[in-house]
Amino acid sequence: MKTSRLLIGLLVCFAITACTPSEEEVHPKRRSARADNLQRYMSKAQQYRAAAQARSKPIVDKPLLTEMTLREFLPQLPDLRISAQIFAQKNELDSTIQKNYARLAADQVAAMLDQLRTEAVTAALEAKNPQELAAKLNEQTAAYSQKMAEFVQLQQQASWTMPNAQQSRMSKQALEQAVLSLLEGISRDYGEVCAQKTKVILQKTADDYWLVLSSVNSREAMEQELSRVGEEADKAFRETIMQYGDPILAVSGEQAASLRARLITAHQQMENQFEKLYGKEAVLQTRDIFERYKNTVDALLRNPIRLSAMQAQLDQAGEAYRKEMTQLQAELNEELEHRAAKTGEQMVSAAEK
Repeated sequence: MKTSRLLIGLLVCFAITACTPSEEEVHPKRRSARADNLQRYMSKAQQYRAAAQARSKPIVDKPLLTEMTLREFLPQLPDLRISAQIFAQKNELDSTIQKNYARLAADQVAAMLDQLRTEAVTAALEAKNPQELAAKLNEQTAAYSQKMAEFVQLQQQASWTMPNAQQSRMSKQALEQAVLSLLEGISRDYGEVCAQKTKVILQKTADDYWLVLSSVNSREAMEQELSRVGEEADKAFRETIMQYGDPILAVSGEQAASLRARLITAHQQMENQFEKLYGKEAVLQTRDIFERYKNTVDALLRNPIRLSAMQAQLDQAGEAYRKEMTQLQAELNEELEHRAAKTGEQMVSAAEK
């Protein structure tokens, strides 16, 4: 900022006064009015210099709304779709194992019935009389009932078995297809870039799932290890969303009101600085600039839009606001400079008299 002519005027006054003997020199015990005036002028000059330095800095130098402001309105619940898919596939594998086990059990029961029928036919052919046939049939039926009771007990104790190698491979392939189908939803919810970055996580998840199936030896161990795999996948997915996610942001009426209030508060802080440096009239001149900014933000928040697009438009509106406020500040500085020049000339003229 140009050196104020007011300062020049004050220095001239100081020079003129300095060349004139002070009353203290003539009357050491009495302070002169001229000395008091000089001290007052110098104090005002220092104040003006400090204000001038403050006016040389932009009052609005950063966005009123940052990207983190918008992120506060994103859903805060964790996205657990990958771990959910892991356990959906695990449940499907359980169902496959149980169906296969039931089929094997049914085959065993059928085999026992066939054996019973064969033995009954043999007994009928070999029996010499009805009494001998009845005795043999009763004996065979009792033996069959015992075997069936033992078989049922065994089934109850072993209602689940570990998947075999073929079942594990097929389940892993099914999981690969299932998690890849998640990409469409991830692309829709978080953008194509985030979906592409998630591919590596999904492939690793399928590989880890297969390793668990091929290594554990109990249902409890399998569920525990799959929980670990799911947690690791969810964590990696969450970090990918934070870095690459570009979700669609739908701002509710309540959230829009909160954002508007925050914007107004931020502008009021700018107004306080304008009033301190330029006066109340300057504050009124900022109102139209802010209204245009606020109306642009209000219109933008009405429709769902991706976070990056909304932030870009908010940044554009914020930059327009910053430029207009800086231009207004420059105009106010020029106006003050013009007034100071006139005041300085008047003070110089008065001092010369």
